[in-house]
Amino acid sequence: MDYLNAIVQVITYLVMYYAPAMVANASPVFVGRGTPLDFGKRFWDGRRLLGDGKTWEGLMVGMLFGSTIACAESVLLDSPALYVYGLMAVLGALIGDIVSSFFKRRIGLERGAPLPLVDQLDFYVGATAFMIAVGWKPEWKLVALGAIIIVILHKLTNLIAYYLHLKDVPW
Repeated sequence: MDYLNAIVQVITYLVMYYAPAMVANASPVFVGRGTPLDFGKRFWDGRRLLGDGKTWEGLMVGMLFGSTIACAESVLLDSPALYVYGLMAVLGALIGDIVSSFFKRRIGLERGAPLPLVDQLDFYVGATAFMIAVGWKPEWKLVALGAIIIVILHKLTNLIAYYLHLKDVPW
């Protein structure tokens, strides 16, 4: 029974603090093609800065959907701090994903190529860092357990998006 309580506690923690980031990270797939964040520019190594997968439209949709969840949680739980943490989690999630794309291009991985664990945790690490930057004091045990759950959820949601033809690859 202690395991069940622990799982419920981690899931509650994830929803409370990371739902805006999870929604922001997932929502750009609804945009499809758009204007690349890097405008097609190349880095000194000759590779694209980010590639076609990171778009202004995706960034805006991620910000809109994620901040909407942050606002709803804040109102429902009567916690202005959750709104601030939620907005920072959204921003951190999207920037974390963008930064990982930059590094994936540097090591020669093309758009859609998998980079295990980085693909699943880039947004989570970014969200955590940005929330900490505005004063959030996480329970590290729950953050670590949450990372494990995030990896599993990320794989499942990507498979679902792939089968719904929202993504070109199942990872």
